[in-house]
Amino acid sequence: MDQREIGRQRGREAAEAKLETLQREMEGAFRWANVLFPSLEGTDLSQAIRDYDAERLADEPDYSRFPEMRGLIDRHVGEREGFRDAGGDDATTAFHFSWPWFLWRRINAHHVPYWERVGPNSQCTNVFFPEGAEGITVSDNRDDLLRPNYYESIPKFRPPELSVNKEVRWVQGAASSGVVMDEEPECHFPCDPSELRPPECNDDLNAMIEFMTRYREFWGPGNQIWVDTKLNAVAVEKTNCRVAFHFPQVSGAVCITACSYLDPELHAFKQERQRKVMEAKGETEENNLDWHFDLGARERYQRLWELTNAEAARPGGATLWGALAVVADEVVPFPARICLAGQKTFADQPEREVGACWTITQHAGVITGPNRRWLYRSVQDLQKPLPVTSYTPRLMLGEGVDMLHEWQEDVDAGRCILPDNANDGDET
Repeated sequence: MDQREIGRQRGREAAEAKLETLQREMEGAFRWANVLFPSLEGTDLSQAIRDYDAERLADEPDYSRFPEMRGLIDRHVGEREGFRDAGGDDATTAFHFSWPWFLWRRINAHHVPYWERVGPNSQCTNVFFPEGAEGITVSDNRDDLLRPNYYESIPKFRPPELSVNKEVRWVQGAASSGVVMDEEPECHFPCDPSELRPPECNDDLNAMIEFMTRYREFWGPGNQIWVDTKLNAVAVEKTNCRVAFHFPQVSGAVCITACSYLDPELHAFKQERQRKVMEAKGETEENNLDWHFDLGARERYQRLWELTNAEAARPGGATLWGALAVVADEVVPFPARICLAGQKTFADQPEREVGACWTITQHAGVITGPNRRWLYRSVQDLQKPLPVTSYTPRLMLGEGVDMLHEWQEDVDAGRCILPDNANDGDET
């Protein structure tokens, strides 16, 4: 089967999965973009996204730099043909394939955003301990405003089956991050570099870094944790076109949180762009919300590394409960604390407050070896929320893992409960 026909098949499958809700999704995305970027007023976004998608297909990459992309144009054209064949019109087809790129690489590069009109960014967290006391150990927070559509998505952040002791995925965590009025890449050609990575990248973190750095304009923005098959890990910070890496400091452990870059050059670049927005809005560091939010996110990120390193340095390695304690941190005041419980993102400017962030769902897990198991919990009532730490964690064992005496002691003592011991809607 040639690339054009492979693309058509992929496009038809994508349309069958998405078309039922895609029109509503597109209309909602356009409304949200017009609120975030008021200077879009009067722009026909339906036509703009069609034009941009056509531009992407025509923006041929430099094959001397990106030889792996040679021949991909046929597949991309085929995908759009297949999507239209299955019922997509020109606008929904272009929206499906190109909206995030258009939003962040074109609109955000040229229009001043007003984040105070749409709410704060989510501040999610991931931690990775390759040398845990019982196996590879991870923990995770997903934070956001209390929105029903987000609550419905909680299961996807749960441990994926927790079944067999399988290979560790190369991306072990991801969180949103970005820069206001970021740079626009030189090339907008559609490309998912993870599809093109040579096999040796899986086994060699340095090869992975080299490849993804070369392709840095085609992925992100955001923060991620990458891991190779030898369990070498790195924290990745990404704007539209720039990338930086933070290597482990203690026992191979790494962590990320959202909305901040600790790398000095990326942080300076972000601040320079924030000042550009301040100038356009007639604001200063004293009253610009993006500036204050970034400072708070940076405090959180620095504390997360401190807590992660302390747990990684534990004699014998990080424990399951210790990994959970890192993401459940409430010891210090907001904004440095890791676990959120309705904190006002811009508490010093209540007249401009647009919402409060909560840790919606949280888990920690031993993901390899004979002791595979998870502790997890979620906010249960979005109308009358309680901090996620007020809920007793549930203990879920991996497939084929028998309950050990010390785990049963935790259950008997009430430190955790089994999934079938309660009926509060938090079942996996």
